[in-house]
Amino acid sequence: MKQAVDRVSRREWSAVVGFAVALVVMLQVPYMLGYVLAQPGTAYTGLLINVEDGSYLSAIGEGLGGAWLYHTPFTTEPHAAAFLEVFYLALGHIARVFNLSATAMWHGARAGTAAILWLALFGFISLFLKNAFQRWTAFLFAVLGAGFDWAWFPWEQADALSAAPLDWRMPEAHLFFGAMTYPHYAMNIVLILAVFVALGYALSDAIPEQRRWLLAVGAGIGNLVMGLVYPFLIFLTAGVAGASYLYLTWRARKILWRHAGVLFIAFAIPLPLFLYYQFVLMTNPVLQTWNAQAITLSPNPLHYILAYAPYLLLGALTLKQIRSSTHSPLAFLWIWVGVVAVLLYAPLNPQRRFVLGLNVPLAILATVGLCDVALPWLARTRAFVALSRRPNYSVAGLQKIIVISLIALTSLANVYVWISSAALLGFVQPYPLFRPVAELNAMDWLHANTARDAVILSAYWTGSFIPARAGNPVFVGQRYETIRFDDKRLATEKFFNAATDDAWRATFVREQGIAYVFWGRGERDLGAFDPAQASYLAQVFANDAVRIYRVVTP
Repeated sequence: MKQAVDRVSRREWSAVVGFAVALVVMLQVPYMLGYVLAQPGTAYTGLLINVEDGSYLSAIGEGLGGAWLYHTPFTTEPHAAAFLEVFYLALGHIARVFNLSATAMWHGARAGTAAILWLALFGFISLFLKNAFQRWTAFLFAVLGAGFDWAWFPWEQADALSAAPLDWRMPEAHLFFGAMTYPHYAMNIVLILAVFVALGYALSDAIPEQRRWLLAVGAGIGNLVMGLVYPFLIFLTAGVAGASYLYLTWRARKILWRHAGVLFIAFAIPLPLFLYYQFVLMTNPVLQTWNAQAITLSPNPLHYILAYAPYLLLGALTLKQIRSSTHSPLAFLWIWVGVVAVLLYAPLNPQRRFVLGLNVPLAILATVGLCDVALPWLARTRAFVALSRRPNYSVAGLQKIIVISLIALTSLANVYVWISSAALLGFVQPYPLFRPVAELNAMDWLHANTARDAVILSAYWTGSFIPARAGNPVFVGQRYETIRFDDKRLATEKFFNAATDDAWRATFVREQGIAYVFWGRGERDLGAFDPAQASYLAQVFANDAVRIYRVVTP
């Protein structure tokens, strides 16, 4: 389906901006339903996917307090604060300037980064596709499209922590889902695109020398900022840049020293930051354990194949075009896909995070395969020609119907994600995404009446939100940041079990440095233990749903 070559006009950019704004508003609807339709006596926390995402609100809160070094409040082990979670600390500083709460800043960041992502995405696509129809096709494939990974396989055991099926449970796998959930996902993809654009121009033979090195510095700054948002993604940009260099060297049949210099600058600039990270992991046992616990492994590769099947099938039609061309920009996109495929199963803890942004190259490749190969072939078939000759039918019109149908088909998973999210927050309203107002009031009491370093013992689901709301550290509350998470969760369950020996409880709270015991819905669910009967606990707060006890020192 050949289209005239045209540049992106001001009118087209206006349409992109309008679409971006409309999509950003659409992504906020589930959250708005949560706030507007919260049942009397309950309040919406502002979270969607994970209760543990209160850790992001907690980091924003630390930034609100003026911190530029992160000290995890989800574990009791003493440790030095470090220059981590900088993106969320920075959001806290921004919130302080505009007098916003951590939750308001969280929502503002989600909306803002999503808008930036849609504009950056269209700009990136326009570098590869030179006509409006193809640009919009790729844009809609990337933004709205997903695949057909909708279930566990028969031989798999359903696991609440599993990322499968990707299309419904893994936000980083698709742009729509990712932008609806986490601002750092959208921000990371924007930075990846910026680094690749800067490197692409810097490695071009047609670029003036002075501009080449400025672009190399720009790529280095992009890598540096990305290291502040999510450090592990340096493996992605470095892998794609390195593989692209090898491809260019092989094609030129010689060592490209100038290109090597560009890549050296682009990755030397962020090097001190990553050396600092390595130093922290070597010298801070708590952060070292946190890093070791933060494992997000990839599911069975069949899940990825199903999730990206529409893109891969159409994109495969471009391979012949790449082989027959001495210079095809599509080769870079396939290199990106290939590097991600390797990283998804590399021996690194955050395996599945490397899929961030993969929709972008796949959407462009799928569009080229569809418009340059599949549709022209289809237009030559006897059935298509016969249909196009009927009244009110045309080749171009039929081709547009096919494209629109494919976009609609690949959007089904994200339509489900949006509807199910709206239903979850608007009508299901599960605890602890929605909490009793009395429980939040009790956390507010902690914030107003206890020392910021006073450790709180509570159930896991309660502890996941206390640092965000009250600012206190908790004994257990975050799967990755709580050191020895499984042991501490079991110890907490033992504490609230009525059958546990009371002498063990008294020794436990003192040895663990517990200052207060929070006793509400989550704690009562763990057992029938009544803290009012404990001589080592003194009640200091009570309302309709919660009691708080101070640990009494003998």
